[in-house]
Amino acid sequence: MMRLPHKMYDKIMTLLFVMSFFVSYHVEAQIPANSTNERLAYQFYANKEFDKAADLYQQLYNDTKRSQYFNQLVDCLLQKNDFETAKDKLKDYLKTNPNAWKSRVDLAFVYLKNGEGEKSEKYVAKIIKDVPENKNSISEVANLLRNRTFNEAAVTLYDKGAQSAKVGYNFYSEKAYTYNSLLDFENCVKYYLLYLEENPNQYDNVKNRFRILLMYDMNGNVSDIIRMALLRSTQEKPENEEFSQLLMWYSLQQKDYELAMMQLKALDRRKGDHESDIIYISQIALDNLQFDVAIDGYEYVAAKSKEGVFYIDAEVGLLETQYRKATLEGNHDKVFYEKLSGHISEAFREIGFYKYTKSLMTIQAHILAFELDRSDEAIELINNALQLGFTNADNAVLKMELADIYLFNDEVWEATLLYSQVEKSMKNEPVAHEARFKNGQLRYFIGEFEWAQASLDILKAATSKLIANDAMTLSLTISDNLEFDTIALKRLAKADYYIYQHRYDLANQMLDSINAYNPNEVSMPSLLYRKAKIARENGDYQLSDSLYKRIYEGYADSYIADEALMEDAQLLEYQLGKKEDAMECYAKLFDYYTASVYVAQARKSYRRLRDEIK
Repeated sequence: MMRLPHKMYDKIMTLLFVMSFFVSYHVEAQIPANSTNERLAYQFYANKEFDKAADLYQQLYNDTKRSQYFNQLVDCLLQKNDFETAKDKLKDYLKTNPNAWKSRVDLAFVYLKNGEGEKSEKYVAKIIKDVPENKNSISEVANLLRNRTFNEAAVTLYDKGAQSAKVGYNFYSEKAYTYNSLLDFENCVKYYLLYLEENPNQYDNVKNRFRILLMYDMNGNVSDIIRMALLRSTQEKPENEEFSQLLMWYSLQQKDYELAMMQLKALDRRKGDHESDIIYISQIALDNLQFDVAIDGYEYVAAKSKEGVFYIDAEVGLLETQYRKATLEGNHDKVFYEKLSGHISEAFREIGFYKYTKSLMTIQAHILAFELDRSDEAIELINNALQLGFTNADNAVLKMELADIYLFNDEVWEATLLYSQVEKSMKNEPVAHEARFKNGQLRYFIGEFEWAQASLDILKAATSKLIANDAMTLSLTISDNLEFDTIALKRLAKADYYIYQHRYDLANQMLDSINAYNPNEVSMPSLLYRKAKIARENGDYQLSDSLYKRIYEGYADSYIADEALMEDAQLLEYQLGKKEDAMECYAKLFDYYTASVYVAQARKSYRRLRDEIK
């Protein structure tokens, strides 16, 4: 590599230094002082040093005559409440900039803040009069008015624009938003619906606006306004599908499944393509214990056509709902179950005895065995179902039902064998935990308490909260009574087995013997709880209610007090029709038993009843 002579090298380095200095000086010279002052003014403003910021913005405006600096200057003066100076500045500025709409609105605002309300009102009226009749100008000035809290004036300007043939725009969405700022929710909702009617493609936008309104609706007033507006709109314009869809959406938000179903059926009658939605809402209603709504939806779809795509879903759903309703209501009427069993048998003949009706198989078996005393038919039905090649999970459910029937019929070892099979074949699945619990319960029934407790204690960490809770409750029943009174525990277990077998007279005799033998703080809550359940099953709801109350009022610290509260709440709601009393029980449960497994269900039921009573 060639080396440069020493003197030449020094000259080159000197030249490079001079050039770099020149470039650096030139760049610095290109940065305007205004930029530095602007950054400094912004920093003063952010630090709320408005005097210093105002001086710099005044200097910036004087140097550049840019409106943005003037607007910042006025804002600083307003932040200082220096309204007189702001007014003088604005008046001078408007002499040379008469169409500066922001400054005109700011001047009206200064009048208002300075206590010159009448002058402000007149000035705003002049602004509205002077705004050119085109959409952009009206939108711009209306936004400026809204930003300075002149919302009524903005509405007036929108109205003026909407009435002008030159503008050709209704400003429905803008008016709705402005009325929202005014807390005039009736007009807000009205104009959103007018906007939707004019722009059907904005359905999602309007729905989101309503969602926000409902989100901040603290006292339910906005909800009522939306409901009435949607009902009125769908009645006046039944052909408008967006209104109908919005009403259905609103109904689901409010958990008003009856209204949602009504609207869906109306839509289906007009267009005939909403059967899947009706099935979906029926299932949601069923999950929320709204049985009549679910039945209405399933019946509607099933009645349309046996050849329909959703006929099987409707027919199966209808029968499941009727069964679940009867179960929750504690219905043991044989005539009802004979009729329901007949309908299920008819469904098997009509639809088939296969995968689409497998949920009905366990229901039918349970009805035959537990309600109609026809266990042999129930066992035959389950055994036939087990030959159909279902999945292991499906077969596990069938085997559990079969085991329950065997236990009901005193065939204890057949039952325990099936529970054990399910537990081994479905390891770590919820149904395996249920099988272990039922096996432990079986051992408890026959007096093998140590075996039962060892099995139940494992389940305290089960994934299913209900299984874990049931296991813990039964385990505590065993441990407490084992320490205190083994004879009472044996009688209690025998009473529980009789209750399981619907032999209520024998169960009551066994419980009475505990009461006569040695009533105590340990046995009494358990005794009362079982007597309450028997009274409920026998239809003596008043007695059941009084017994439940004795538990959670007299033995509030008992580990079954929360369960007694939950069952009494459901009794009051479904059997006695005392919804307000039921709400009190639900509220007491989630207020005083915060760790209870029933808290979430109690809250849900409380809110549902509150909405119904409203």
